[in-house]
Amino acid sequence: MILIKLVVGQLGTNCYIFGSKTSKDVVIIDPGGHADIIIKNIEQINAKPIAILLTHGHFDHVQKVGRIMRHFQIPLMYNKKEFDSGIYTRKKADKWLNEGDFIKIGEITLKILHAPGHSPGSICFYTNDVKKYNDKAIDGVIFSGDLIFRRSVGRSDMPGGDSNQLFSSIKTKIMHNAELTNNFIIFPGHMGITSIGAEKELNYFRNYFL
Repeated sequence: MILIKLVVGQLGTNCYIFGSKTSKDVVIIDPGGHADIIIKNIEQINAKPIAILLTHGHFDHVQKVGRIMRHFQIPLMYNKKEFDSGIYTRKKADKWLNEGDFIKIGEITLKILHAPGHSPGSICFYTNDVKKYNDKAIDGVIFSGDLIFRRSVGRSDMPGGDSNQLFSSIKTKIMHNAELTNNFIIFPGHMGITSIGAEKELNYFRNYFL
């Protein structure tokens, strides 16, 4: 597995370079700033970008979409509800992503969950094809965007946000999803990484989504 976390932009957004160590295919998730650093990290490992994926369309997650697309000549993929709601209209997707879709990255299958609440078209990406992280056995990884954070949750007081939807999404799409276990690592849109199990025990808002 290739998994590089870069903290980019003015609001400290987590941009992820994720993919197959075997094929060198990678996707770029939420390029919210520092395009030169993102490009340099990809070229240093001779990776082959195949797409830009957006968890949602807020400005701090999309600032360098155009620059990265032009540099690597790759498509943009996100949920159409972000475009239709006006949250992100700068560029239409080359492929609209819906729950149940998947993206092949070498031998890895990355699956899509529609998880509104932070924004209408917020999506998460997950796979159970990754079985080890930092030399520890895991059951998989999920890129949660701004849905859930380490010990916290995303904001719902911005245009398109809805607190009831947010907690419902966390509950149904993550915490009570039969495909996701406590041993899934959560890679959020800001701050540090965590796990589903840890957030069930320690998240300050757990009573709202368990």
